[in-house]
Amino acid sequence: MRQRLRDCLRRKTALSHDETEDLLLAASEAANNAVEHAQQPTEPFFDVSSHIDDEQVTVVVQDHGGWQQPRSPSYRGRGLAMMRALVHTTVTTRPHGTTVTMRSRWHRRGAETEEGHPS
Repeated sequence: MRQRLRDCLRRKTALSHDETEDLLLAASEAANNAVEHAQQPTEPFFDVSSHIDDEQVTVVVQDHGGWQQPRSPSYRGRGLAMMRALVHTTVTTRPHGTTVTMRSRWHRRGAETEEGHPS
């Protein structure tokens, strides 16, 4: 998943190397969580999709299991905070699946102002 997403982001977006790696790390964490934390999944897999437009890329990871709140504080449980620190991240939980949506915007490189000068 990671290599295919990396190739796609490099070919089709204006994300910098660091922005690409941040999004890849967040998506990998979301995928790991889908495998590890989906409770009683109705399907034995998770879905990953991406959408690229003129200014941003959106990556969605969705599992098919129930959400389970952490039982007690531990050394674990920092993945969601990490994802949110790296990219804009939202989480939607439903009885039969959790959806993690991650978005990263890029700034136009070499964009010109109305006078034709670089901004």
